[in-house]
Amino acid sequence: MKLKNMRPLSHHRLKPWMHMALALASLSSIYACQPSTKLENLRHGVPASIVPGSYKLTVDAEKNDDASLVAIGEDAKAVAEEQGCEFDGLQPLSWEPGAISADLASTYQLKLKGCDQTEDQVADTLRKLQTLESIKDVEAEASIQLAVAENDPYKSRQYHLDKIKREQTCDLLGGKSGQQVIVAVVDSGVDKDHADLQSQFLRDANGQVIGANFVGKGASGRPDTNWDDQNGHGTHVAGLVGAAANNGVGVVGVASCANVKIIPVRVMDASGRGSSIEIDRGVQWAAAQGADIINLSLGGNNFFAQPKSSHPSALYSDLASKGVIVFAAAGNESLRLGVNNGRGYAYSYPASYDNVISVAATDSRDALAGFSNRGATVDIAAPGDQDVSTYMGGGYKALSGTSMASPVAAGAYALALSIARTSPKERLKHNDLQSLLMKAVRTSNLRSDVASGGVMDTLALTNALLAGRSPDNETPSMPAPNPTPAPKPTPTPEQPAPTQPTPSGMSFVGLTDGQTLYSATRFAVTGWPKDRTVRIYLYWVTSSDPTPYSFATLDRSDLDATGTKVQTPDSYYLYGSGTLVAEAVDSRGQQLQLIRIRLNGR
Repeated sequence: MKLKNMRPLSHHRLKPWMHMALALASLSSIYACQPSTKLENLRHGVPASIVPGSYKLTVDAEKNDDASLVAIGEDAKAVAEEQGCEFDGLQPLSWEPGAISADLASTYQLKLKGCDQTEDQVADTLRKLQTLESIKDVEAEASIQLAVAENDPYKSRQYHLDKIKREQTCDLLGGKSGQQVIVAVVDSGVDKDHADLQSQFLRDANGQVIGANFVGKGASGRPDTNWDDQNGHGTHVAGLVGAAANNGVGVVGVASCANVKIIPVRVMDASGRGSSIEIDRGVQWAAAQGADIINLSLGGNNFFAQPKSSHPSALYSDLASKGVIVFAAAGNESLRLGVNNGRGYAYSYPASYDNVISVAATDSRDALAGFSNRGATVDIAAPGDQDVSTYMGGGYKALSGTSMASPVAAGAYALALSIARTSPKERLKHNDLQSLLMKAVRTSNLRSDVASGGVMDTLALTNALLAGRSPDNETPSMPAPNPTPAPKPTPTPEQPAPTQPTPSGMSFVGLTDGQTLYSATRFAVTGWPKDRTVRIYLYWVTSSDPTPYSFATLDRSDLDATGTKVQTPDSYYLYGSGTLVAEAVDSRGQQLQLIRIRLNGR
C-alpha cells in the first residue's frame, strides 16, 4: 500500500567478524537537481536525508545462519569496495525478545566507512545489495526529523476537539472510564514533570513510568530511561493525545475522558532529528510493552524513478500481526505523493509504509492545510493547524503540522477503542480499522487529497466499532470501569505441564510438550470452536514476561477449507523457555477455550 522517509512531523549472538564501531555518523542532506537513472528498479528509494554509510538489510529467514551470514558479509564487502568504501561490519538489530517474526529477527545493519557517498552512489549501492541472493530487502538508513510546519504564540482555544466530535463521543461513556488503551508517543520524549501529563503515563507496579530513550543507541545499544523531552515536540504530541481533563489545568487531550495511558519513547534528539534505525527499535520496544497504538509524528521523503503500489516493511507487518495500530504524519512538504515532482516519485516514510495509517492536516475550515502532503498513501485527515497543547517546561503552545494531525487521529481512535472494547486484550486488525476509517469521516472537499475524502469523525468511528463488535448488531452495554492494568492470560511457565485437549477440543498442530524450536515457525491450531468463536489469540509466556500481550490474532478469515484449522500467516522465532498459549474468545472477549504447551525457544 505505502512507504516513506522520516522526520518528526516529526538475536543472534555476534560473531567476532560481525563486531563494528557504533560511533555516531554526522547527518547530511544530499540533494540532486534532476532525477537520477540510479533510482531505477529500487525496492526502496533514496532518502532525502541520508545517514552516511549505513544500510538496513533483511536476510532471507531460511538463510539466516552463520555460514550464510559470512557469505553475505563477503558479498557486502565486495559491493563496498566497488564504491570505494571499506566494509565496517554487519550487526543484527537488537529487538525486545518474545515472539518475533522471522523477517524482523533477520534484520541487520550494514556499515561502510572511508567514503562519502553521493546520492547516486547510495542508489547504486542499494541496487547492488538488493540483487544479492540472500538479501530479501535493503534500505539506506535515513535521518528523520519532526514534522512541524510553524511555531506560533499560545492560543486559548482547541478548535480541533469540536472538529472531530470529541465531546459527543465522550458523552457515550456516561461517566465511566472505558477499557484501558495504551498509546506510545514515539518522538522527542515527553516532559516528565508537566502538570497536565503526570497522571497520564503508564506506570509499572512500583509506580515508575514505563518509557525509554533510544537516542544514540544505534542498532544494538540498550535503551535507558532518560525519556524526558529536550525539544518540546513530543510533549506537544502527548498532550494532544491525552492531556488530563477536569484537573483545572491547561488543555484537554482528545482521549483524556477515557482510560487511555501514554508510553513516552524518545527517538529524536534536542534538535528534532533522529535515526530511522533507532526509530524502528523504539517502535518495536513500545509494542513489546503492550502499546495498542503508536504515534509517529516524524518522517522523511524517499524518491523513486517509478510510482510504487506497495511499501512493505518487516517491522510494520510484525506489528500488524499483533494488532498494533500505527498512525504517522503524512509530511509537511506540500507534496502530492506518488507524483513525479521533477526529482522523482516522492513518498513519505514511515507514513507510506504498508500497515501504517497516514494522516494529513486540515485547518479550522476543514480545508487541507497548505503545508500538508497529500495524494497516494495518505489515508485520512485531521486538524493540524494551530493546535494548542502542552509544551516542554510546563507550558502550552499552538503548533501546526501533520505532526499535530497524527496524534489527534491517534487519540480519536484510542477514545473510540476504549469505549467499544469488550475485552482489555482485544485489538482491531489494521485492515479492519482502515476500512472503518474510510467511512468514519465528515464529508469535506478532500476526495482528491486523501483516501477517506474527509476529516476524522470520532463519534462515527466509535459507533462503527460498537456495531462491528456487537453480536447480531445489537448495541452492547458499556464495560465496567477498569482502572487497573489490563489483565492478560493467566498461564505461566511455572504451572504444571499442560495436557493436550481431547480430540473434540482445540490442539496445536505438529508440536509436542517440551519441544525445542530453533527455527522460525508458523503456528497452527486445529479444532476451531464453532458457533460462538470470533478469534483465537496466541501468547508466548515466559518467566521474564509472565503476562504478555498476544503476538498473533487469528479469525475466521484464517480458517482453512475444513473450517477447523487456523495458521499464522507469518513465521515467528520464540525466545527463551516458556508456554505457548492459544485462547479462543467470543465477540465480547469472553474465553471459550484455552490450551497451552511448554516449548523451548532460541
